[in-house]
Amino acid sequence: MNRRRFLHALSLAGLAPLATGPVTLPSGGPAPRAPSRLLIDADTANEIDDLYAIVRALLAPDVDLVGLSSAQWNHRLSPDDTVQQSQQLNEDLLRLMGRLDIPHPLGAEMIVGKPWGGTEPRNSPAAQLMIQAARQTPDGETLTIASLGAATNLASAIQLAPDIVPKIACYVLGGRFFADREVWDKNEFNVRNDLNAANILFDTEGLELHVMPINILFDFTFRRDAVMERLAGQGGVWDYLVARWLSHSPDSDTWIMWDVALIEALLRPELATEGRFQTPPENVQRTIHVYTSVDEAAMRADWWATARAAHETPSATEEGNR
Repeated sequence: MNRRRFLHALSLAGLAPLATGPVTLPSGGPAPRAPSRLLIDADTANEIDDLYAIVRALLAPDVDLVGLSSAQWNHRLSPDDTVQQSQQLNEDLLRLMGRLDIPHPLGAEMIVGKPWGGTEPRNSPAAQLMIQAARQTPDGETLTIASLGAATNLASAIQLAPDIVPKIACYVLGGRFFADREVWDKNEFNVRNDLNAANILFDTEGLELHVMPINILFDFTFRRDAVMERLAGQGGVWDYLVARWLSHSPDSDTWIMWDVALIEALLRPELATEGRFQTPPENVQRTIHVYTSVDEAAMRADWWATARAAHETPSATEEGNR
């Protein structure tokens, strides 16, 4: 299907979704490298960028993606089935890329604890997969868990099974951090959607925590016209990505690719700068890793180069083009 016919089909369907910078290291620390075992927890149905991030991870040849779980984005203005919506998109992506073999459990719809605080976990298939995958991680290795939305499932897994803490490295997108003043601001979508979960991550001593604050990402955008020009009519998952943009935000000429940045930083650590800072003053005081900048141009180029290589190797997305 060519691009013009694809756009016409979308209009008839009402745009419905389809069924390098240096790295700051501790003195004497090892060079960062991409994770060998990765589990992604995503509020995929919330916006656009989650889908592009997940596709990038699925196309990483040296990464064992051990799971893709669905996260909630439940708030007063949201639908009442946010995690189910994220689950559906996760399953669509895996089907289109021929990777339904990857475990894809459902996460919890409600936050950890209560709206006024608390640490009571929300048990779910997603939390249980995190626990199982961490316990199955070979000695000397680490399971990397990337949380692209509210950290409900991740924090619940830690509360349910504290023994996994030494086995996991947690990468989360959320909050704001002003490195020049070392000031935190938790007034941000992912954190506010489960503040209790975010505080558990900050407060858990011994937990390897990497935070990518949103205020370093405002210039990391994709253009709608570039997405349309390069992906529309390519079939399978590529048309799905286009349809998601056009159905979710048809009037947006650009989109900040928040979640893509976190996945790119994981897969290509040389494209982001990371330092060590103290947790927020209201939390247990300990040192964690915080990203202070990303190479937007290099990340953007890497995503497009990966997509182009996948176009040229149809087997990478063979199932979605059948």
